[in-house]
Amino acid sequence: MRVAVFGASGRTGILTVYQALDKGYEVHAFAREAQNVTIRHPKIRVIQGDISDYGKVKEAVEGVDGVIVTLGQKGNKPLQLLSGGTANIIKAMKETGVKRLIVMSSAGILGNDSHPVFGKVIVPLLMNNIFRDKRRQMEIVSESGLEWVIIRPPRLTDSPKTGKYQLTEGRPGTRSVPRSDVADFMLKLLTNKKYDGTMPAIASY
Repeated sequence: MRVAVFGASGRTGILTVYQALDKGYEVHAFAREAQNVTIRHPKIRVIQGDISDYGKVKEAVEGVDGVIVTLGQKGNKPLQLLSGGTANIIKAMKETGVKRLIVMSSAGILGNDSHPVFGKVIVPLLMNNIFRDKRRQMEIVSESGLEWVIIRPPRLTDSPKTGKYQLTEGRPGTRSVPRSDVADFMLKLLTNKKYDGTMPAIASY
């Protein structure tokens, strides 16, 4: 199995890369700054580039069996980093014949699928631009025609992997989940087609 991980230097992305390598997968790790992907392994190839650079995105996608997107955005500026970057990834996948796309988003993108305080207070006051971009990303993925899954975690923690988590259609079962468990689930989705075309929430027990 060969997988491309976008956002590979982020806190969830780097765990996804580690776990993929542990499974024996080959990894194309895409990051804005190559030095931030500190893993050294014979089966990792680090592609440094901006997500808006289509040539670099296509280089990362070419020859893989699936793509995992763990892109994040700092601050609340009115950017199109997530939606624009994901559109680039989808274009490259279609050109190179890659069909499987797993995207990490957030609880709250459906409007009523997060804790009320988060959805009704925090998002409108502090994260409205980020969530506008996340919703546009969701639309682009769902209209892509690819084999896609969007996962919706609540607050991400740095707790160790448990390998046990709740998957629900609506609001997450609890308010947090370890990043390592999110990585575990995304890697399982590369071969598990049960959730294709859906947006399951993932949370700790």
